Amino acid sequence: MQKIKFDTLDTLISLERELLDPAVRESPQRLAQLLDEDFYEISANGLMFNKSHVLARLPREKVPQFYNQDFQGQMLAENLAQITYHAAYRRNAYSNLNYSVRMSIWRHRASGWQLLFHQGTPCPEFKLKYE
Repeated sequence: MQKIKFDTLDTLISLERELLDPAVRESPQRLAQLLDEDFYEISANGLMFNKSHVLARLPREKVPQFYNQDFQGQMLAENLAQITYHAAYRRNAYSNLNYSVRMSIWRHRASGWQLLFHQGTPCPEFKLKYE
């Protein structure tokens, strides 16, 4: 595995955060651009979703409040990058935070980076750096 370049990691962090933006989550067109045709996700409860599932579900979901931090990355191949980070989210202002470790694999194509795989695994509570 190769070390990830700072500008590549910075780009992928921006794309991860874009996927949390309410305007993006409500836009099937933008989501379709960001998700690879072979995209799949394993949810915290072990369910698997492909691109068509996400495009049908995500625009209708209420956008939870997200925090993310401690991003790390590595290159898996010349056109594949893996990033991991800690995330905390709540569904509304009155609910408790849920904590997870997140991992994404991004594939670079001629059109740019697209999310190929994502998984969130519940983890113990951690201190938020920014809230």
